[in-house]
Amino acid sequence: MKSQNQIQKIKKKNNQLAEYKILESQLELLLKGQEINRNELRRGFIGLATQNQELINLNKKLNQQLETVVEELNQFKRERQEKAARKEARAKRKRLPKRDPMTAQIYKELIKEAEGPTYLNVRLRLALCLLAVTGARINELLNIKVSDLTTLIQESWIAIDRSKRGPSSHKAFLTKEGKKMIQDRKKDFELIFLMKEPNAYLFTSEVNHFKKLRREAITRDVNKVMRSVSKQLPGQPNVTSHSFRIGYITQLWKDSRDIEFVKQTIGHRKLDTTSAYVNKLSDQERHKRIDQIE
Repeated sequence: MKSQNQIQKIKKKNNQLAEYKILESQLELLLKGQEINRNELRRGFIGLATQNQELINLNKKLNQQLETVVEELNQFKRERQEKAARKEARAKRKRLPKRDPMTAQIYKELIKEAEGPTYLNVRLRLALCLLAVTGARINELLNIKVSDLTTLIQESWIAIDRSKRGPSSHKAFLTKEGKKMIQDRKKDFELIFLMKEPNAYLFTSEVNHFKKLRREAITRDVNKVMRSVSKQLPGQPNVTSHSFRIGYITQLWKDSRDIEFVKQTIGHRKLDTTSAYVNKLSDQERHKRIDQIE
């Protein structure tokens, strides 16, 4: 039989062992909780880092968008400044004397002045003729090819490549007077057909028929003969290569009295451009047209 003291000691050890187990369990729970907290903290840091990277990427994207907007605003500002500068330059530019329109009489004198058997004479007469019958700008003649002349003679129209804003190409149709003027130049056309291939340019040097003439060259030749003729005419009218266009539009307006028709025929983009060429109707003309309205 164990003594009372031994029993007490055994009970005390059992109690201590139970306490140790409880402490051990609590410690395990504590350590486990700390591990959970560490994992949550780690996930939290990873989440913050991800959000931070997203914010960095968003910031870069916003900066790029801001740079684009700033560049567009600067471009718009530059365009406005350039437009204002052009407007100021136009206001300050030296105004050319008003050019007189081409007339049938002046045209006949020009053709007479350009008479001669050489290629340069033929080229000049054709330039004068085409300017008169189409109302084209002088630089718009440079892209015309020999094959276009065939169309002009056979179908009474010619394709004109535009040099300014508007349709990229424009068909110029011949009036009755224009057809007669083309017929008068029949020999000049036949000479060109003999000299050049269909795909050659009409206005070239005498040597290279596949390299079109420079604008300065054809403008110089046309204006030279026009100045010479102008000095011989009463009142010495101020005529230049653009006088053909003025004369063509003026005559078309007189014949049709339809400004929209004139606009489309000449190839203008805006009606205001056409109306700038057209003189106001006189009282007699307005009275006559009123009488014609039913």
